[in-house]
Amino acid sequence: MRILPPAPFVIREVQEDFICNGQTIRKGTSLYIFIYGVHYDANVYPQPERFDPDRFYQNSVANDERSPYAFVPFSAGSRNCIGQFIFSSHNQ
Repeated sequence: MRILPPAPFVIREVQEDFICNGQTIRKGTSLYIFIYGVHYDANVYPQPERFDPDRFYQNSVANDERSPYAFVPFSAGSRNCIGQFIFSSHNQ
C-alpha cells in the first residue's frame, strides 16, 4: 500500500486562504496531493524503495514518530476512500 498506493494523488479545494512556505494559497485553489511522493519521502521512510513491513509495527519507534499523514493510501479526513473500511475490516 505504501509502495503502490491505490491512487497516486488526491485533489482538494482550499477552504480558506493560508500561507505555505511564504506563498499565499487562496481559497478556491485546487491542490493536488501526490501520495506516491509522500510515501517515497526519504526523510520519513529511509530507503523508501525497500519493502520493510517492520516500519509499521505498532511498537516501532519510527512508527510513533511519523506524522499520521505520512501514510495515506486511502487519502485522509472526511473525504477519504470508502474502500478503506472494506480493506481494514478484511485485514483484521
